[in-house]
Amino acid sequence: MKIINKQSITILFIICFLFNLILSCPNYPEPIKINQNDPTLQKAYKEVDEIIKKGMKDNGIKSFIASIVYRDEIVWSKTYGNVNPLDENSPPLTIDNAIRIASITKTFTDLMMFQLRDKGTISSLDEEVSKYFPEFSIGNLYNTKKSPTFRELSSHQSGLPREVPCDFDDLANWDICSEEVIIERLSKMFLIMPSYQSTHYSNLGIALLGRTLAKAANTEYEKYVKEKILFPLGMMNSSFYYDDVKDYLAQGLILWPNGSYTISPVEELGWGNPMGNLYSTARDMCNYMMFWLNENPEILDSTTLNEAMSPISLVNDGDTVYGTPFEMFYDQANSIWVKSKAGQLSGYRTQMALIRPLKIGMLFSSLLAFETPDVFTKAASEILIPVYEQLLYEAGSQPQSSIIPDSKLEPTLTSGKYSKELPDDAFVGTYTNSEGSVFIVDNSTGVLIANFGDNNLFNVSRFSDQYPEILRIKVSNPQDYPCWYVVDGSNYELVYFTIASTPFGGIECNSVTAMGQTMTLASKDPHYLKNNNIEFEKRNKLISKFLQ
Repeated sequence: MKIINKQSITILFIICFLFNLILSCPNYPEPIKINQNDPTLQKAYKEVDEIIKKGMKDNGIKSFIASIVYRDEIVWSKTYGNVNPLDENSPPLTIDNAIRIASITKTFTDLMMFQLRDKGTISSLDEEVSKYFPEFSIGNLYNTKKSPTFRELSSHQSGLPREVPCDFDDLANWDICSEEVIIERLSKMFLIMPSYQSTHYSNLGIALLGRTLAKAANTEYEKYVKEKILFPLGMMNSSFYYDDVKDYLAQGLILWPNGSYTISPVEELGWGNPMGNLYSTARDMCNYMMFWLNENPEILDSTTLNEAMSPISLVNDGDTVYGTPFEMFYDQANSIWVKSKAGQLSGYRTQMALIRPLKIGMLFSSLLAFETPDVFTKAASEILIPVYEQLLYEAGSQPQSSIIPDSKLEPTLTSGKYSKELPDDAFVGTYTNSEGSVFIVDNSTGVLIANFGDNNLFNVSRFSDQYPEILRIKVSNPQDYPCWYVVDGSNYELVYFTIASTPFGGIECNSVTAMGQTMTLASKDPHYLKNNNIEFEKRNKLISKFLQ
């Protein structure tokens, strides 16, 4: 009988552990400076190197470029092979050789869209593009009269066909594939499905997006991207034109079924440039990744950057999401989202992968197009993520759950009611109201901790120096809860205290408004309810209402 009980307990423990593992909400360390020469990290980079070399051997790849950034610097890079992979006397590759990043160009086109929306050049991402490109039309036999919008084009939700209606070999010839020819051909075609019915990757959609944005801004697409994105980010060796990069372009290969190789011809995309014709270097692309990881308000407002990296459409595999236009997958092993973009043209297969919570970015580029979902970036991330998290915590990094974003308010004569910071003790106490709502603030551990009369604890921090009477609460240990609790409840809420003077010349809070409920100070003792055996019939009303 004892054996059965022990087995039952063991099984129950395993089930509870797995249940918590599945439902708990991941928490990540704040990216801080770490020692890049740490033996553990150097070992991880060596493992990444071995993954790449094995992948090259298995796929017949002769030349390859890899770069990894962390925060605001290139922390590891390596090149394999020569600029011309078929010439052993050709110079060795460097991260300053140009490559074709192909469809990663789409992220620049979408970035242009967000910039123009923020500037007011276009009013909304949900505007129909025909407002700015009235010549564009396409047949629609579905039960809707809507025309494709900016948001739909940028996230592959428009229902447009996949490709520009021109032979690929002719795209660069503006006489054969002029805008007028393409628009005329589209007018005789049809949407393949209603918008948002399913993600359908569309090169045509992004090409149309870029050309429409250029019309809205009264400029050329290529000129805008160069002046407003490439040059401000220091991407001086990137261009849409072969002639600009031919002297330092790495040569891509074609591998034929008989095992022979030839140098891939460079076929440009003409009107389709916005969908994939940008040439860049690994060094330039490192600057680009650092922008997405660290923000740059001169390029894009930080809130818009968050918007640009948000999901739009779920894929039925359960862990893949399309955005604008990032392709995202959930790394199950490390419980973290990776925001990626793939690019492929004849001779080149490139992947940009961003692990934004940890500020890690990877650019891996093969000078041979081959079948791969991620150009080895997924395997590399599975090695790097746990090592970085371990080293960050060892270096004293705090969990991101305990870090509250700073207010950016500038001091003014009218900011707030109080001229100096209030002591922690001023907030401590038990607050209640006649409806049974409870809010408790305690500092017995040396830091402010709050709860709503139950066992769910919240870290408390200052909101702004200009408003010392306002505090922010955040779930103390999000990893102990399912993510729905963390995002659907009180997390990140602001609480508003009113201040009064004490008879002895001090100050204390006499009421608080939290989650829309106003409560008055019942006692300065945070254990007042428990010590006095007071039970409110509705004490958990506030919490339960937000958990339904």
